[in-house]
Amino acid sequence: MFIEFLKEHYLACIVLVLALLIMVFILSVVIIRAIKRQSQAKLEKMLAEIPVIPDEEVAVTEAVHENRREGDAELIWVREQSFGLSSNARDNTKEENDMKKEEKKTAKTTAKTTAKTSAKAKTAEKEKKATAKTAAKTTAKATAKPTKKAVGKWVVREKGEGEFVAFLHASNGEIMLTSEIYSTADGAKKGIVTIKKSIASDGFQIYCDKNRNFYFKLKNAQNRFLCVGETYPTKASCFSAIDSVKRFADAPISETVEKDVTVIKYVIPKDDAKANKNSAYSGKWVVTDVEDMFIAQLFASNGELLLSSEAYTTASSAKSSIETITANGIAGNFIIDVDKKGRFFFKLRNSQKSTLCVGESYSQLSKCQNAIDSVRRFLQTAKLAD
Repeated sequence: MFIEFLKEHYLACIVLVLALLIMVFILSVVIIRAIKRQSQAKLEKMLAEIPVIPDEEVAVTEAVHENRREGDAELIWVREQSFGLSSNARDNTKEENDMKKEEKKTAKTTAKTTAKTSAKAKTAEKEKKATAKTAAKTTAKATAKPTKKAVGKWVVREKGEGEFVAFLHASNGEIMLTSEIYSTADGAKKGIVTIKKSIASDGFQIYCDKNRNFYFKLKNAQNRFLCVGETYPTKASCFSAIDSVKRFADAPISETVEKDVTVIKYVIPKDDAKANKNSAYSGKWVVTDVEDMFIAQLFASNGELLLSSEAYTTASSAKSSIETITANGIAGNFIIDVDKKGRFFFKLRNSQKSTLCVGESYSQLSKCQNAIDSVRRFLQTAKLAD
């Protein structure tokens, strides 16, 4: 029956349903608005009870002050949304907030810059202190431990009757240099001053003997022989010895004159006249160019080197020295001395006791004497080679 009624009056039923839906919608809107008004009233009451504290009445730190200002801005926004503040108020609030944000950003940038500057200043201060500390330590070390200077000594010794020689010793006592012979102790001490000047002007000359040992001689500006060094197995060690002499040259002079009678005068053999008649002793003189200096060398008939003159700047000077060497050699103006290693060597001198030649070193005195005999015999027959 109901279905048939609906079929007969379906239009009326549709209109009735629509009317009911409209009534429900209207009722819902009314209820929602009532609820919204009630909620708005509660919110207004709650906001009205929250006090806004003025800035001048509260002493707070900058961080708390900023938080409070931000909180006030939020409160203003809530009130604006709740009670409809004017557009001017909103614009002013926005501008204030932008200004505050900009001020805060500027403050942070300034703080960072200040922090960086402060950090750089601290770093520079630390570096300055470290540099000052290092300089202080260096100064303290220099004051506490001054550079140790090489200290040796000059000693004058009496080598024989009326013959005095100056010796340069290193700090360990090693003999570095032996001067020429002087007739008095005062003369030897004055000679040390001349020797020091020649050392300062680097008046050294290096020689090599027939045994391939190296030794140096010290000469003055006029090429006068002043000192002779010890023998060394290599040229490098000879140069090293020269450097040592330069370091110890300023050593003080000992006031005491020591006795060191080691000079042995050469005695011409009794059968010398008979031996000189032997024609087998036919040596020769050769002038050799050695590193732009000229040396006259005496060779035996078998090619053995017997004697070398001093070095001269010209070949003619070297040739001229041969006559003087020959005359004093035949006259027997030789002395024999001992070096620091206990080896014997001879010197050929003129009548004023100035050294003309220095011979080789020998392990035994007899060998050194035999070498002098051979030199004298060959000097009588030797000729200058072309």
